[in-house]
Amino acid sequence: MQQKPIPGQDALDPPDADVARQYLAAADAVVERRDRAIDRRALSGLQMVNAAVTAGYLVAFALVLRQDDVLASQVILFTFLVWAQLASGMAQRHGMQWRWSASRWPLLLGGGVVLVGAVLMFGFVALDTRLPVGMVLIPAGLVLVGIGGYGAVQLVRAAGDPRPPRPSPLALPTALRWGTILVGVVLGVLTMLAGAPDGVLRSVITLLVMLALFTWLVVFNTPVGLPAVGASWRWPHVTAFLLAACVPVALVLGGEALGDRGLAGVVGGAVVMVLVIVASFIPGRASRG
Repeated sequence: MQQKPIPGQDALDPPDADVARQYLAAADAVVERRDRAIDRRALSGLQMVNAAVTAGYLVAFALVLRQDDVLASQVILFTFLVWAQLASGMAQRHGMQWRWSASRWPLLLGGGVVLVGAVLMFGFVALDTRLPVGMVLIPAGLVLVGIGGYGAVQLVRAAGDPRPPRPSPLALPTALRWGTILVGVVLGVLTMLAGAPDGVLRSVITLLVMLALFTWLVVFNTPVGLPAVGASWRWPHVTAFLLAACVPVALVLGGEALGDRGLAGVVGGAVVMVLVIVASFIPGRASRG
């Protein structure tokens, strides 16, 4: 074991064989604790879910932009931003670390190329209504194949990893339960706005809701912030959120076929709130210790 002495200080005596073995054992223990803390299976599954959600968002957003409905596009955009914040908390819960290293550059470069290609194709399809509507599936397919495919490869590679301990589900703490309920309220209000008739009042209310939601996204590091809420969720909470998020998107895309769009928005918003509020009473994950 070599060391670089501090200027002006005598070099330390090298450790004997017994102490060196203890150092090596401690290093192995650190690696073992790291492997227990990082759940590569869960992270791979989350990456595939993120790819599917992003692909669906690109399709919905492109269709709305082709309809030239700015307010509806804002509803879809902020719904996706809420999911992105929740998913970041889930990733951290499973041990993801945001670190830059030389070994990650090929992966980052490849992911960047896929995303740039998907965004460019998305722009062409969303803004040029002369293109066939079916082309909205091309950027979504790029995301599914590029990002979701990599997640599937990582899931196969993690097949031999030891399974991390699964603590028993615990009731959500009060702050996280209220954070979950707030998610349902926000989605419910966005659903009602998506079904509201066009006009100045809808525009003003939508702007106020978006400002409030933006403020909530900014204070993400609070006990009721979206990353903390997402880190406490289990699959029932995630399922409830994804089902609830589909309601405003479906209302935006198919509102004309529903007849009374305002009534559909009120009913859909109420269903969304009830669905997420009920999910808030389902036991979640214990905080990481």
